Amino acid sequence: MRVAVIVLSVLLAAMVILFFIVTAKIAAGAAELAGGTTTAQDGSAALAAGAGDLSSGADKLAAGTEDLAAGASTARDGAQKLAAGAESAAIGATTLSEGAGSLAVGTSNAAAGAGKLSAGAQTALSGAQNLQAGTVRADAGAQSVLAGATSLSAGVSGAHKIASDLLAGAIEFKTNVDAAVPAAMIPKLQSLADPTAAAGIKGAAAGAPANSQTLADELASLSANDGLVGSKIDQLAQLAAGLDKQVDGIAAAADAAPALAAGTLATVEASKKIAGGATMLVNGEPSLGWPGTVALVNAKTGAPALVAGAQALKDGTAQLSAGASQLSGGLQALSSGASALHSGTITLDSGATSLSQGAVSLAEGAATLQSGAADLSTGVGDLSEGAATVAEKTGELAAGGDKIETGASDLAAGTGLIADGSGALASATASAAPSTLPWMLGIGLAGLIALGFWVGHRINHRRALAAA
Repeated sequence: MRVAVIVLSVLLAAMVILFFIVTAKIAAGAAELAGGTTTAQDGSAALAAGAGDLSSGADKLAAGTEDLAAGASTARDGAQKLAAGAESAAIGATTLSEGAGSLAVGTSNAAAGAGKLSAGAQTALSGAQNLQAGTVRADAGAQSVLAGATSLSAGVSGAHKIASDLLAGAIEFKTNVDAAVPAAMIPKLQSLADPTAAAGIKGAAAGAPANSQTLADELASLSANDGLVGSKIDQLAQLAAGLDKQVDGIAAAADAAPALAAGTLATVEASKKIAGGATMLVNGEPSLGWPGTVALVNAKTGAPALVAGAQALKDGTAQLSAGASQLSGGLQALSSGASALHSGTITLDSGATSLSQGAVSLAEGAATLQSGAADLSTGVGDLSEGAATVAEKTGELAAGGDKIETGASDLAAGTGLIADGSGALASATASAAPSTLPWMLGIGLAGLIALGFWVGHRINHRRALAAA
């Protein structure tokens, strides 16, 4: 019984080991099969998509080759036109060659003119610099004129104020003189100042004091000698003494009266002249060309206008100076540009010569182009025929592409079914071992129970032997 149990145990262990080995390999193979079929499914799907793209591309290629054939036909027509154009180009190249020669002559003349322009611009620049210096000096002079005009205006205003005050004083003086010496007194003063009358007055004034004194003395002597008090002689003596005093008082005045009358007349005339002169000084005298201080202070025509004009002159000279500076800068740029133009015309002259040579080469190339255009027309004809053939074959290629697309779709569907089946197989093989595990545990438990019975049997057997 022990041998049987051992044998059964060994067989059971071998069976379990072999089962696990086999199911593991089956599960690994099923997993690899599932992965491969999935990859095959993806590839077949990609193949189906590529077949679709191939079919679509073949259709487009067919359409393109048809367009190519049409384009080749058009190109043939264009090549013929190109040949005609090449002939025109040859004629034009000849004309261009002649024009290039004329251009070379013109650029040579332009180079000479540019040289003169450069020299003239340099001269103009020098003149502009001199002008700028002159305008600076003119601006400084205008500033001096403005300062002088301002001072003159201030002086004229002061002179007008003084002249106005003088006129007012002269009028007041004349008024006072006219009031002191009325017009009715003028003839008397004139007769009094007459030289003949003046001589008589002076003679009388010179002899009158002595005569009055002699008369007073004589009457005083008579009054003293008559022995009567209060007589006529006494009264006459007293009157003569008073008259002598009066004559002494008025003699000097009488002597000065002619000169005083002449001075009074001169004062009257002077007051008139002073008033008239002050009036002319303030209000002007056209006959003398004098406008008067009133005109000198006039804001529109007088000294203020001169100041405004000087200010305008100063502003103008400042603008002129700025303009001269800009002119100098512009002429500097013009001079530089003229020099660059001169250099450019020299380069242009060289380029025109090269252009003339190139035009000759162009004419030769145009003839070659005309010949090549004819060959191109022939070649394009052959291209048109080949394009028609390609279009026909690409139509067959498109039909084959459609068949490939259909087969690829079927292949993708079949590989999808294979992938699904291989996935199910992998799942089943992977779950085989876990499903058999309870049975194996039951068998192992039975073996343990049997082993326990065997051990108990052996113990009982030994006890029986020991008891016997």
